[in-house]
Amino acid sequence: MPRLTTTVTSNMQVTMPAAVRALFPVQSGTRLTWSVEEGALVARKVRSVDDLAGCLKSENAFPGVEEEKKAVSALRAEHYAKRKPKA
Repeated sequence: MPRLTTTVTSNMQVTMPAAVRALFPVQSGTRLTWSVEEGALVARKVRSVDDLAGCLKSENAFPGVEEEKKAVSALRAEHYAKRKPKA
């Protein structure tokens, strides 16, 4: 890709060139993070929870919220029972 030029406005805003938008589809409201890496300014799209949905796979089916709460409660009770000094 050839070097593309854009201008920073007085409000410190820039317009993303069309060629870049075509490669990295973003739209109005897309959030970006900025960093400096090896002297280069790098922008990355902020990923939402919805973007991450399904990225972790499990062989175990999710038992449901109530069953999960029961399991967490039981594990928490077991953990604290081990930590509690016996009188």
